[in-house]
Amino acid sequence: MRYTEICNDKWLFVWVGVLLLAVVGQCLIYMRRAWKHGEEIGLSAEQLKKGLTTGTTISIMPTLPVLLVLFSLTPLLGVPLPWLRLSVIGSAYYETYAASTALSCLGETFEVGAFSAEGWIACLWVMTVGGSACVLWSALAIKPISMIYEKAEKIDLKLVLAVGGGCLAGIMAYVSVSYGFSAMSTKGVVFCISFAVGALLTWLKNKNEKLRWLSDYIMTISMVAAMAAACIIF
Repeated sequence: MRYTEICNDKWLFVWVGVLLLAVVGQCLIYMRRAWKHGEEIGLSAEQLKKGLTTGTTISIMPTLPVLLVLFSLTPLLGVPLPWLRLSVIGSAYYETYAASTALSCLGETFEVGAFSAEGWIACLWVMTVGGSACVLWSALAIKPISMIYEKAEKIDLKLVLAVGGGCLAGIMAYVSVSYGFSAMSTKGVVFCISFAVGALLTWLKNKNEKLRWLSDYIMTISMVAAMAAACIIF
């Protein structure tokens, strides 16, 4: 049996559709609860709408590479499996790596029509089991970490902000060293241009009162400009 006989079966579409509807339902429920809680603590409707708009615009750009990977994986693994993985918990890099690794262990190649149904099933299991660590980490670690933060906030809120700022500074330092100094690499160009555009937009926003609205879109505009520049350069 070839994997093309099962990867786009109608029942896979049904099950994936049910799971994705459940995820969307959870998002709507928590969004409603968050909105209600915001009203309870005194946030105005304007503040809540601004938070929703900012969160939406910031979330759009990081999903574009995932969308491209979804289109590239569809001819290889069918529509339902990549759709489910990349819509819920998977990452663009991990899904491709997991699938190719699973097939290499079976002596097969990650190319269109070059692997068997057993290879497709192996891809499914490796992608799912390997990605389950994120779910376990979220379930077991987030609540204890949140409790620690709540206790620390009661002692000194500035200490909590300092720790958070230190973590962010560490991440930015790692990214800067890994990609920022590689001027001729694709990632280096994207990093440098996005940083430069972000700095320019921040300067313009601070200089001109009429450009205050840019504060909600700086990250999005910077990422778009960097991706466009990388496409032109390379």
